[in-house]
Amino acid sequence: MIRADSKDLEGILETLPDSLCGQNEEGLFSLTDPEPALIVTVKEKPWGTIGYLVVDTLVCGKCSGGIRMAPDVSEDEVVHLARAMTLKFAFKNSALGGAKSGIIAPADASEEQKQDILKAFGRHLGPFMKSVYSAGGDIGVGADEVKVVKRAAGLEPRERPADYKAGFFTAFGVFASAKTIARELGIPAERCRIAIEGYGNVGRPLLRHFERSGFKTVGLSTIQGALYNPNGLVADELERLAAEYGDRVVEKYNDAEKIANPDLFKLDVDILIPGARPWCIRADNADGIRARAVVTAANIPVTREAALILSQKGIAYVPDFVSTGGGILGCSLANLGFNDRDVLNIMEKTFATKLRKMIALAKSSDTSVEHMACRIAKNNFLRLRQKQTLTNNQVKQFFSRLKEEKSLMPMIERAAIFAYKKTRLKSPLFKKFLEPFAVSSAYRNAVRDVKYYPGINP
Repeated sequence: MIRADSKDLEGILETLPDSLCGQNEEGLFSLTDPEPALIVTVKEKPWGTIGYLVVDTLVCGKCSGGIRMAPDVSEDEVVHLARAMTLKFAFKNSALGGAKSGIIAPADASEEQKQDILKAFGRHLGPFMKSVYSAGGDIGVGADEVKVVKRAAGLEPRERPADYKAGFFTAFGVFASAKTIARELGIPAERCRIAIEGYGNVGRPLLRHFERSGFKTVGLSTIQGALYNPNGLVADELERLAAEYGDRVVEKYNDAEKIANPDLFKLDVDILIPGARPWCIRADNADGIRARAVVTAANIPVTREAALILSQKGIAYVPDFVSTGGGILGCSLANLGFNDRDVLNIMEKTFATKLRKMIALAKSSDTSVEHMACRIAKNNFLRLRQKQTLTNNQVKQFFSRLKEEKSLMPMIERAAIFAYKKTRLKSPLFKKFLEPFAVSSAYRNAVRDVKYYPGINP
């Protein structure tokens, strides 16, 4: 592992690949004590340390991960978040390594001061962002803030309209995961009770997805408190109040019992969805969880000790790198030109297919869903890393894929998606003709890696 201050970055880009070669394969997938390839501490006068960049892994020379901004961001938090990104991309079978950035912004900082901190962060990390690190948004950093960082780094952000829907698509991935878990547990939608921690960019559309599908959200929290109504909370009223009062929506919503935030995790519900800051489910509160399943909407919300307790209690736990990948998948599909209806259709089928197969494997192996998900991510990562030498040779890529798939269909499907993207604005008639094939091709491409799942056939 390399440690560096942002003022001493010269030469690190050249030595980073060598340090990656020395990473232990087993250590790469440790959730307890991750050891990334690189930790950069970003310092700027007069604030001192203003944040961290952690590069956990590189795949094909690239890594990606969002930037979060909060007063209490720590190095340890960013290290674990970067490991979660490695697992998320690997589970999704994407040829990207994991990384993460965290910016420390004082709670009382003005908007102008925050902008200055964002610009300073971008200036320091410009060499990485221009070469190996692709950054997106996260807690406290939206699409507009990402643009500030990238421009300060010397980049002109690409216009990707669907990126503004990242929260919506992330929420749908969590919803699709929860819906699949409910079916596996034999709970009909109309009898499935949900509790959601957090009511922001993900929590709001998530509650709406549940309501439209007949699920009953009975518990909800923000940083200002929590609500409980066994008959269900109403999305329209919550959204109306949130637009005016923000996190104080829990104080203004009348048709519910006001409860303390810790009591949300003790509610008698079917599915609990932690969707706020890291490590909110810990050894000291995991034993009080009464839900039948925990499906995560936040990054690293469960400590290792708590995950063990959940497993011992027989509570199904879907880890963040499985359930929160909807933002990546949804935005990539939408930016290819698929409309929201088709994107959500592809996403729901993809999440359901992968999660059902993973649950079946976990049961047959007498292990937890989380452990099986880690095995799948590890297998995908090692397979992708073996292909790195082929990435710069298109001919080798083609014959490698042909040998691997033993069919030309994957190539034809990718061509259909490419043609759909190129013609959707120029030829509406051709787009309409291609659409059904492009949609089915995108779904098959998203789930193609299930053939490599341990002990299961496609």
